[in-house]
Amino acid sequence: MDSWLLLFLQDHVRNGFLTPVMIFITTLGNKGLIWLLILAALLMKRQTRWFGFLALMAFLLNAGLAEIFLKHAIMRPRPFWAIADLTPLVPLPLTYSFPSVHTVSSFSVAFILWRSPWGIWKKGCMLLAASMAFSRLYVGVHYPSDVAAGVLLAWLGSRMVWMLGTHWLRVRS
Repeated sequence: MDSWLLLFLQDHVRNGFLTPVMIFITTLGNKGLIWLLILAALLMKRQTRWFGFLALMAFLLNAGLAEIFLKHAIMRPRPFWAIADLTPLVPLPLTYSFPSVHTVSSFSVAFILWRSPWGIWKKGCMLLAASMAFSRLYVGVHYPSDVAAGVLLAWLGSRMVWMLGTHWLRVRS
């Protein structure tokens, strides 16, 4: 199913308009840079600092777990190595495929900010995270299950960070 969906995207969804957009979005997630910039902006303002701190903790925990532990424990090859007809649209990543750290990083921040009272932050970050996850499929560097696992890992880790953070706040007050 993973292979079929990637080939379907390549053969029926890729087009001259969407391709540069997806390449741009996926590049924004390289090294988590866009998320680190968003977190820096949140940490600078007093009103957004608490959410920025929790999102940073979720980002570091989840992306670290995915990149340092899970990718090397599972060692799943990238789809462009396993699917002969798949053509990646970006420079070939050198790490393993499972899970998608772009997805983990994105949704780690988005799931924390979804709890914030600021509609622009929660909706914008969730839209960016979903776009980034889809872009990893579109450009042919992750399987759908890599992305799904990334969303699940981000949800679990972000939920844990949120629960610990709000518990710490209650204990302090």
